[in-house]
Amino acid sequence: MSFTPLIDPEIKARYPDFHLISIVVRNAEIDVPDAQALNDTIAAAEQAALRDDAQRDARLAAWAVAYEAFGTKANRTPCSAAALLKRVRKDGSLPRISPLVDAYNAVSVLYGLPIGGEDLDLYQGSRDF
Repeated sequence: MSFTPLIDPEIKARYPDFHLISIVVRNAEIDVPDAQALNDTIAAAEQAALRDDAQRDARLAAWAVAYEAFGTKANRTPCSAAALLKRVRKDGSLPRISPLVDAYNAVSVLYGLPIGGEDLDLYQGSRDF
């Protein structure tokens, strides 16, 4: 099973180092054998959000520049990682949605990487499955 997302040719031309990774999961039952480990990761992300992190902040700054190049206002429409970081700083915690979403949200906040899930039926790209 493979899935290749479509990337606008203009984006590819402007950002030749841009990479997009898609992982397709169908009919998965999410089992968390070690819920404490997940909770610890989320707590670490929440604590990290309150501290300065030069690498994370540099990644988020690069995303803000890219968003502005796409014609959006990064302050008004930030990438998901920046929005989550802001939310944690305001509310003190990450939103809890499901174990899978909670895990990738924690990674987003820890590393300043926009990670998200999409509805495969609405996603555009070539499909080979």
